[in-house]
Amino acid sequence: MTSSLIFIVIGISMLYLFMFYTSGLIFIEFFKFKIKNHFVAIATGFFSYFTFISVCTFPLQLISVLPYVFFVYYIFAITIIYLLFCFIFIKFWLNTNFFKLDSLIFLLVVAVFIGIDYFSVNSISRENFSRHKNTLAILYWLKDNQVSFFNDSTLFNFLGFKPFQGWYTFQLSVIMMVNVEPYQYKDLIVPLLIILDAFIITSILFLFYESFTPKMRLNNRVAVFFISLVTFIITRMIFWWLDYSIFTGDMILLYLIFYATTMLLRYTTLNVRERYNPIFIGFVLGGYISFSWESSYQILFLLYAFIFLIQRRFNQNFTKDILKIAIFPMVGFIFYNIILRLYLQVVIFGSILVLMLLASYLMNRRYSFVAKFELFLENHNLFTVLFVPIFFMTISTAFILAFNENILAEKYNSLNIIYIWTSLVENNIAKQFLTFIISMTLLTCSFVWVFFRKKVKYDLITNCIDLFLVSYLTFYNPISVRFISTFYPKMFETNGMVLVVLLFTFINALPYAIKTKKTIQESNDVIVIKKYSRVNF
Repeated sequence: MTSSLIFIVIGISMLYLFMFYTSGLIFIEFFKFKIKNHFVAIATGFFSYFTFISVCTFPLQLISVLPYVFFVYYIFAITIIYLLFCFIFIKFWLNTNFFKLDSLIFLLVVAVFIGIDYFSVNSISRENFSRHKNTLAILYWLKDNQVSFFNDSTLFNFLGFKPFQGWYTFQLSVIMMVNVEPYQYKDLIVPLLIILDAFIITSILFLFYESFTPKMRLNNRVAVFFISLVTFIITRMIFWWLDYSIFTGDMILLYLIFYATTMLLRYTTLNVRERYNPIFIGFVLGGYISFSWESSYQILFLLYAFIFLIQRRFNQNFTKDILKIAIFPMVGFIFYNIILRLYLQVVIFGSILVLMLLASYLMNRRYSFVAKFELFLENHNLFTVLFVPIFFMTISTAFILAFNENILAEKYNSLNIIYIWTSLVENNIAKQFLTFIISMTLLTCSFVWVFFRKKVKYDLITNCIDLFLVSYLTFYNPISVRFISTFYPKMFETNGMVLVVLLFTFINALPYAIKTKKTIQESNDVIVIKKYSRVNF
């Protein structure tokens, strides 16, 4: 790498980080979130930016006459507008003090993660950047050709959804901005994404830390921070080892899920109910199409678990939260099925979306009807939670019996997410046996949990457990996957990324739970934040 390219990478990184930071602070002010360390806003600005890209570019991608280069320049225009937006609302970030202790600690942690990422890229990850470089080179070579979801004759078809994902277009826009040759792509893209990755994960770490340590003593907070930092570092290295890539967007999608889950846990764990948190979570989740269209079903599964966690936490007025979280990602999910011509799923989930919009209308006109619906869900909670998993397992069992299949056979056992996770076990028989034992144990625990989940007092750990076990029981148990794989065969190519994130969320939450175990909540009353301002002038 030449010295001039190093300075270019640093300059571009600073530009985008400035944009993410300032826009993040603006969104935090708009959505009335309480934060202490201003650098937490970087992740907020990052995911909001790519959601904005998704919202602005997706309608145009339905038009079959636009060349791909149009979207590259379109991102330039969006970025300029975004920067203007940041300067228009300058008062929300102008009072930033970069020399505070927490800011210096943040930058130190960023340096640690940059080192971890650099080491992981060279020593842990088995990914070959050459393949990604070839994809970018092909996109650049074909940039003057038309691209559209519904035009089967375009030259982009063999690239799948990559031309439609904002993460690829973003990287190509940087390449065109710097005007580098293909052999220089690695020298430009790798350090740029390592820097962005380090800032994003550090921002999420500090968000997690700030959200769940408000009442701790100083010595406990310091201990929890260091334990959490070590846990995040180990988690990050495991993600590298599992070949989740920052280049293709897989790792960024994990961050998005982790970030949204953290915001939901913040909403359902604390006694402070941030009024605009659900709409922000939905807004962020709606940007998943910038990183992976093919993970649409994974996002749907995550939404399902989110819905029941909200319903577990709040006995009333939870319908509006569900609507706010679900509508944005549901639109992307429905279009994903339209693109794949899966019209049955389009009808089913389109009907659900219509019901959501109808419920939104009724909430303004006849809220008593919605109140009755919420009361029904509360009184029949067991039925509503078990309906979908029992339906899936019944259909799967029918398939197994009809085709005389052996559920313990490797062909079907390999569909189990746990089977993929036990790849360290070399003996195939031992691997299948271990997978079966773990799967059945989790399935049993999930069923038991469903019967007692409403009786267990909510806190950070029980909320994490609820998300994980409800997800596993409904979508990832070894019986249900037999049916799910018939309409979503690519589910297992993702290695169960939602379960991976929920599991690591639980692990990262453990030190917080241990230190706050003796903390007594002052009141069970929920305080709704409507008018909070971080700006002091």
